[in-house]
Amino acid sequence: MRTFFPRRPRLKQAAGRGFSLLEVLVTLALLLIVLTTLMQFMSNVDQVWKSTATDPFAEAANAFETVAHHLAGATLEPYQDYADNTGAFRSAASPVTFTPDHLARRSDLTFVCGSSSGANGWLTASGRVTTGGCAFFIAPRGYTQTNAHLGLDHLLNALGYFVEFSDETDAPAFILPVTHRWRWRLKQLVQPSESLAVYGSATSLPWVQSMVQTGAPTSVLAENIVLLVVLPERAATDTGAALSPDFHYDSRDAGNPLTRHQLPPRLRLALMAIDEPSAQILAAQNGSQPPALVPENLFTVAAQLDADLASLDVALTARKIQHRLFQREILLPAAAWTDTPSS
Repeated sequence: MRTFFPRRPRLKQAAGRGFSLLEVLVTLALLLIVLTTLMQFMSNVDQVWKSTATDPFAEAANAFETVAHHLAGATLEPYQDYADNTGAFRSAASPVTFTPDHLARRSDLTFVCGSSSGANGWLTASGRVTTGGCAFFIAPRGYTQTNAHLGLDHLLNALGYFVEFSDETDAPAFILPVTHRWRWRLKQLVQPSESLAVYGSATSLPWVQSMVQTGAPTSVLAENIVLLVVLPERAATDTGAALSPDFHYDSRDAGNPLTRHQLPPRLRLALMAIDEPSAQILAAQNGSQPPALVPENLFTVAAQLDADLASLDVALTARKIQHRLFQREILLPAAAWTDTPSS
């Protein structure tokens, strides 16, 4: 006789199946790749931060990039206007006696560079203690102090760069004793769009002097900059005569019909920086007297620029001054260079 037992109810099959071992391994491998990539990225960021914090020339490098970027945006916005038989344009002084003779290239803006000090220096009459070269120009930077103009990124601004020896304290004047920091510094001057003075003079020197007059607001791009050089050059494939044999360039110079109202096709920019420990030693030795680091016989002939930079390197090395040279060729997209003189 058979004995029957009641059947146990079957368990319902799960709606979904579990992960296979292969799928788990693949997932772990992908996760490992993502984590490895992320760790490498974080390591690179950490190295950049550390190098920036420890590199004694990081500030100089950033300043060099700023100057190069702004110089590349220089513009003159030239146009054609009637000139008389001497090459002069109509002005407020001669609105009636002016007799048009031909069309000529003209610009209301300007671009200048050259020595900042010395007999023919752009800043000699400013009372500032400067060295090396300087540059003053117009670029569409969009800087304004008027709320209604905010967001207009192509508004024109006047910009200037030069190296000046000055004192800047670390504390307010009412805190005694006052700590002095006599240093060579790379200065930046930016004139807001609503304060442009470039239209107020027919020549460049009064315009430059008005920008750097006593009390004119300037900002420090970098400390311990001992040399700035801006050399206008022709295009690399152009074998014509040098545009600036002595580093001097003035787009408003009526005595140079070739460069008048023209931007140079490219610029060679050089900047020499020293480290802070060297600057501290120089400050202790010289106090408020500017240390002469760049020999006066250097950087007067453009064709000798490379040799002069090498000589300066040797001179600073001999004095055990740690230094670094930054240099680059900069193309000016707004330049429309032509060998046809403006007359």
